[in-house]
Amino acid sequence: MAKKTLGGIEDNNKNLGGVSALFNSPSKETPATKGEKQAPSPEDETVTYPLRLKKSALKALKILGAQQGITVKDLILKVVEKEYDL
Repeated sequence: MAKKTLGGIEDNNKNLGGVSALFNSPSKETPATKGEKQAPSPEDETVTYPLRLKKSALKALKILGAQQGITVKDLILKVVEKEYDL
């Protein structure tokens, strides 16, 4: 099957955003050509950890976070760091 190029199908049409990404092959750049990202040091490495909260506590944290302009995650991390002197 012949490879077709769609040209500028996305130009001047907001409803077709991302269409060319579906049909065009991804660029074959290697990480070396993009500029290698440095691996984070083991101290800076992050891991995810599920945290279970009561709905009322989560709601209160969301309200508090909105008042202070920070996320719930940042609120929790700040408290943990302060409590355990990390």
